Amino acid sequence: MKTKLTLFLIAIFGFASLTAQEFVQVPLGGSYANQAYYNIGTDAMDFLPNQSWDLAFATAPGSAGIFVNEASASSMAGEAPELRLYLSYTTDFAEEIEPALLAFSDSLYNEEIDWDNGAFNNPKDDGNSDDYGWGTYNPATQAIEGDRVFALQLRDDSWKKIFVESMASGLYTLKYADLDGANEETITIDKADFAGSPLVLYSFTTGTAGPSPANWDLLFTRYRTALDPGDGVLLQYIVTGVLSGPGVETAEARGVDPQTVDFEPYWDSLSTQLDIIGQDWKRFDLGSFMWVIDPERAFFVKTGDRLWKIVFYAFDGSSTGIFTFEKTDLGFIYNTESLSGNVSGLTVFPNPVVEEMTVSFSLKERLQRLPLSLVDGLGRTVWQTTVRGDAGLNVLNLRLGAPTAGVYWLVVGNGDDQVTAKVVGR
Repeated sequence: MKTKLTLFLIAIFGFASLTAQEFVQVPLGGSYANQAYYNIGTDAMDFLPNQSWDLAFATAPGSAGIFVNEASASSMAGEAPELRLYLSYTTDFAEEIEPALLAFSDSLYNEEIDWDNGAFNNPKDDGNSDDYGWGTYNPATQAIEGDRVFALQLRDDSWKKIFVESMASGLYTLKYADLDGANEETITIDKADFAGSPLVLYSFTTGTAGPSPANWDLLFTRYRTALDPGDGVLLQYIVTGVLSGPGVETAEARGVDPQTVDFEPYWDSLSTQLDIIGQDWKRFDLGSFMWVIDPERAFFVKTGDRLWKIVFYAFDGSSTGIFTFEKTDLGFIYNTESLSGNVSGLTVFPNPVVEEMTVSFSLKERLQRLPLSLVDGLGRTVWQTTVRGDAGLNVLNLRLGAPTAGVYWLVVGNGDDQVTAKVVGR
């Protein structure tokens, strides 16, 4: 059950508005020549040419994701062809592969679900938790052992067959060769060598592996996604959009006033799925031959304990590849848990507080009298009340008065059964 209560605090303390709005432009260049790795907190951008890498290996502990770079496409004049990955009809790496036989199968794509599952993971059996797509986990060796062979069509129209032999103790080992077995190479990629970088990028052109940019939250890039052209049949199209980075959570608000939309109703919508922002906040109007932005859409982006709002205002298309959006810093969100007991999941939003704050928490059992108090940095209680709390999620809106700067602690519950959250007032 979800309970919503509204309390009014009159002139006890309050907060100045700390929301900061800023317009940002992210340029990918003509014909979307680059990928942009963007840090929302610092506005830092790292750019990589689309053709600078071919495969990406996830470095997170326990991850075995292998991705194909989908940012280049042959659909635009002057561009090199895109990479195309296929699951081979044979599991024997020594066997010669005939490209004509691959035409009977669909190419594999990154699914834009998370940074643990790329195109090489696509063939996995979802009902088998030990299946990683390119290989299967062996409990006896504690390694993922390769059991599928892939064929990759490169941008110069040449081919490589690829067999990921294993991933053990953070070490990827794979070999590749021409389809007839010539020019065989074996490479190893150790996650430990790329600490701090979420992906290791490998290029067949240079034969080298290097780290992806670090400390980025959003990736502005081209990628393939399934779209319905109108006949009910989903087809893979190259699109230009925004993917969220590892650990970043996003939520979408549609049909709203982007300037006044409140985050609280979208708290449960936060997701680490990569394409929540995606590309469908814009459309190409054939009448005006311009990109049109949805004026009733906003996105919330949570990085660590900080929350941001993003509203897109313009997209220049292939001429410059510029995204124009407004970002708003909504402050910190603190989330604390009661490991045992009745009260858990205390959240305060926004934090620092703007003129009112939303407090949410969960109860295992209903309480007729649940104490709430606000304590200052010296341990003095500056406000307290008692509310009825129902089992499940409870949401309280606290409207605040005149501002007093400082750090406070909101306490929900008492004794051993309580949770606290830091509240910042300025």
